[in-house]
Amino acid sequence: RARSRAGRGGRVGDRGHRLDELSHGEPPDLVSEKKRNTALSLSEGFAGAKHEGALAATAQTWAPRPGAGAKMVGEKAAGVELQRVLPMYYRVRQLALATEKAGHRTPQKLATELRAMEKALAREIRAVHPLFFQRFDEVQLDRLLRSMPFLRLSTGRWVFGSESLGAQWPPTPGDRAFLLLHGRIMLYPDPEGCGDKQEIVRGDIFGEKLFSLGDEGMRNYVAGSAHCEEPCIVAILQTAALEAAYADRAFGNARIAQTWRTVPSYSRICRPEDEGEEEGTEHVGINAALRNISQVATACHFNTGEELLANEALEESVLVVSKGVLEVRGDITLTERLDALPPKKVRMHVHIKKGEGLTADSTWGKADPYVICKLGDYKKFQTPVMWKGGANPKFDFNGVLTFAEEQTLDFIVMDHDKYSADSQCGTGTMQCKDLTDGWSGWVDLQRPRRGIFKDEDSLEEPAGRLFIKVTYDYEKVNALTRQAKSKTWLDQELFLLQEQDVWGHEQVMLKNLFMRILEQATGQFPYMLQLGNIRVIGGAKKGGSNGVSVWKASKARFLEFVKYTGREKPFLQACRVSALEKQTHMKGLCKQLIRKWEIERESVKLRKGLLNGTASAQVDEAVDPSTFRIAYRGYKAHVIVRNALHLSGGGLFDRLDPYVLLRFRGSKQPPFRTSVLSDSGSDPIWDNEGDMLYNGETALEVSVWDYDRLSADDLIGTGILQVENFCNGFEGMIPLSNPGNKKKKSLKQMTITIGIQWPPLDQNATMTLPLSNNTLGSLRSLTGPAA
Repeated sequence: RARSRAGRGGRVGDRGHRLDELSHGEPPDLVSEKKRNTALSLSEGFAGAKHEGALAATAQTWAPRPGAGAKMVGEKAAGVELQRVLPMYYRVRQLALATEKAGHRTPQKLATELRAMEKALAREIRAVHPLFFQRFDEVQLDRLLRSMPFLRLSTGRWVFGSESLGAQWPPTPGDRAFLLLHGRIMLYPDPEGCGDKQEIVRGDIFGEKLFSLGDEGMRNYVAGSAHCEEPCIVAILQTAALEAAYADRAFGNARIAQTWRTVPSYSRICRPEDEGEEEGTEHVGINAALRNISQVATACHFNTGEELLANEALEESVLVVSKGVLEVRGDITLTERLDALPPKKVRMHVHIKKGEGLTADSTWGKADPYVICKLGDYKKFQTPVMWKGGANPKFDFNGVLTFAEEQTLDFIVMDHDKYSADSQCGTGTMQCKDLTDGWSGWVDLQRPRRGIFKDEDSLEEPAGRLFIKVTYDYEKVNALTRQAKSKTWLDQELFLLQEQDVWGHEQVMLKNLFMRILEQATGQFPYMLQLGNIRVIGGAKKGGSNGVSVWKASKARFLEFVKYTGREKPFLQACRVSALEKQTHMKGLCKQLIRKWEIERESVKLRKGLLNGTASAQVDEAVDPSTFRIAYRGYKAHVIVRNALHLSGGGLFDRLDPYVLLRFRGSKQPPFRTSVLSDSGSDPIWDNEGDMLYNGETALEVSVWDYDRLSADDLIGTGILQVENFCNGFEGMIPLSNPGNKKKKSLKQMTITIGIQWPPLDQNATMTLPLSNNTLGSLRSLTGPAA
């Protein structure tokens, strides 16, 4: 011990911990473990055992941790189980080895116990670092455990660092890293234990330089020194132990090459190109390429339901299934394509041409009929009164109503009475689903049966009929009037790969084109497909084991493999064909999801009682007024002043000469003005159209005036239409109020019928919209992907 201290230059370690030192007369043997192990240390029997500061046993007991006696679950419980199993396994293994060295037969009970502990330790240690231990099968993991050194260190020990810390490692062949199995370690960038520290926990790989397993990185931490903050168990990942674990690869590379040679997806590069060429006469470059790829391919082993873990992204690797079933899973998002939706009906034009056989109870001569046309419960227009029209009036009136998938169109024929309430002549109803674009025909009218002798089977009687014609205005669906519906299905099975199936070669060869090909599977559907979070997990094989084995090659290695074969172009064409086949599969999957989505939406409507109603359509296509005011600022509204009813004023010898002014409230632009209708009376019909500049105003002001050539014009009535009513377009009647200095002279409510239409939004316009829930979706749709 004194000679060892003198060789180290004096005191070993200056952190206040007394370190017992071990000296060994000969290099340790990893396989036979000739060195005697101790009860307090698992650090003997491997290269570097002479590193006294970090590897020697200590008589110091472990400091108790808070809550050590409490029951732990999850990761902490697993760490405690590993802490219990590992020392027991080493003691039993040491006893079995000592028995064999003594020339005695190992008892069956001891061998069985040793094998059971090996399985328990393998199960516990796989959960510590799944990414690393997925690269070992059961046999390889057993060899790794038998040759991999472990450190059991107390609080305050330095795992590695400078010589002044007593934790400097002697030079060893190959690379070396550490895997923390239990405890907590603090890393420092400086070998002297100075600088900003970083804490690592169970399952982290750390060391003095980057650690990789073949071509794969293992997400390890690099530091200058490492200090134990609590009692720790650390495994040493060194080249000798890894070579012992992968001893079978020297004989298995030929099998790997044969596996890659027989993969159907690689037939264009691994099999004879000419028909006359024999199967066994491959090109020399193909053999060399297969030999190279077999040497660098990584084997990954995992169970059903477990995900294949990798340090790089999935698209940076090529996978070949050698055993079991592999599921490719991902998130599928379907978003409605508004440009693919058919144009919607936005306005219904109803031309009421004439009536025939109308019934009226007029006492003083012919009836004065007019027609009220109602769409749904609230939308309506009214024709002018046909004075002395009688039973066969000719209305010849065009009315326009905003259409939002209402069910019925109702007609009510009234007989005007100047001195009393108007009487009803008859009513008729048409189903909107039967009114196709351009439909014309007769609408039968009914009224309650009159008289004292009524038949219970027929409470109504015919009341004439109306001849009408219906046409529609269509408008393409835009992002402001309708937010695109979207639905995401998480963790869906995209593809199922059997043995010798390949995943990733299309992505490597076609790059981003492969994903675009897959996402174009919904090109014939009114939906956009987006794939995300693609991963691979072990699938369940019927009647087979739950284990899955996959050969994995990096993107760079695979491109070298394809290049060495000299058949890049044929293989690239084969990848295009394979991508189109996968697109066909995705098309069928999306078709099923779309059908399922439609059934869910119909079920929701059915539960809400909206299956045949209009409320759902109105909610889906309602425009947020605040969004509208910003989006349509600077656009011109197309306004149509159609007609007015029951205007008050004027007399028998001085009939009204009305005209209309329209102005957005607060606008400095000149108002829109209709023509003056001389002597048109109380029911004028203008049918004037024009454009008005909109700058985000909140209301439209309507005023009707009586023109006077020799004096100031008289105000007949005023009305207001709020932005909430015209932001979706408007077709309807606005009630007019009498001016404050005039009393009401008419029994009928004054109304004016106008229409407002908005042009389509400029899709290339860049707008800043309020980020509400409704507006955010509109902003993304309006500004496109660049937003």
